Formats: sequence, structure tokens, C-alpha cells
Amino acid sequence: MKKHLSISGTFLAVVLLTAPAYAAENTHPYYISGNIGAAFLNDITLKNSAKQIQAGTNPFVQGALGRNFDRYRCEIEFAFQRPTATNIGTFTVSSVLINGYYDFPLAGVTPYLTAGAGYEYTGGDNQYVISAGGGYQFGAGIDIPVTKTVMIDARYRYFGTSTVGFGDNRGDFKLAGSSFLIGLKFGIK
Repeated sequence: MKKHLSISGTFLAVVLLTAPAYAAENTHPYYISGNIGAAFLNDITLKNSAKQIQAGTNPFVQGALGRNFDRYRCEIEFAFQRPTATNIGTFTVSSVLINGYYDFPLAGVTPYLTAGAGYEYTGGDNQYVISAGGGYQFGAGIDIPVTKTVMIDARYRYFGTSTVGFGDNRGDFKLAGSSFLIGLKFGIK
């Protein structure tokens, strides 16, 4: 375990020390990115019942294609998560969002704020959880350059959906929760 921590610490130190050298040279107008992480859904209260459903942690995968401008950027994002909740079982949440970013370039790293909206689909295996409608996200993160074209992207985001219902009309609810993600962003000319 200590060996893995020392390797991780060495890698992080090298990345942070080389970041200033690459920050000024990252002038690629387009990028693709991919992130993985964990989403923590809020507990769910059905609207037509006092019953509360406990949601848990689930894996979250996200990919995007974007365009850099001066201090802002925009992208189209595709995301997928598969949460499990008591009394509901396992279901999927897929989304396609248009996101905007505002970058704060500093010496070597780029913190940013983000917000987005778009389409989400929620579907369940056993309980007929069904929804197709609006989804939104907002959050913050930091880009750390590794090379002239590659950046490490670490972020927090809050994601929410429009109303989700059961196919058998047992009630409806909204999904919302926090995600912590890490990934890579590749610059494209």
C-alpha cells in the first residue's frame, strides 16, 4: 500500500511541477474528454407518499467533445450512471447535455466553473422506472496540464433530473446528487 502511495505521490508531484511549462502552450481549439467517478444520489421521497427511498453510491462515466474559446468553452456531453436504491432496484440514468465553462487561468493550472442542461433518460429493470425529460448540472473543477495536448481534469458536479415516474403509477420523484470525477482531456487542432 505504501508503495502505491509513494508512486501516486511522485506522479502527482511531476504533474504539478511540469504544469507551468505546458499551460501557456495549450492552444488547441477543440478537445475530447473522458471522466470516471462516483455519484452519490440524494435519498428519494415519493411525491404522492411519505415513503422515503434510500439511494446509494454508483459509478459514473462521462465523455465530451468541446470547443475552447478565450476564457470560456462549450461542449456536448454524454454521461451514464447505474444507481441502486432500496425498493426500486437498479436503474440507469443516461444524459446528453450542452455544457458551458468559464476558465480562470492561473500559473500552470486552470480552475473552472460549469453549468449545463439537456436531455436525460431514466429506465429501470424490475420496477418499471421510466422518465425522459430535462436534466441539468453545475459544478467546478480544475485542469492540470500534463503535456501540450493532455490535461488531467478533476471535478465536482451536482446533477438533477426532471420528474421520474413508475410505469405502474406508484408515484413520481426527482433524482439529484453529487458526483466526484477524474479524467483526461485531449486537445485537438
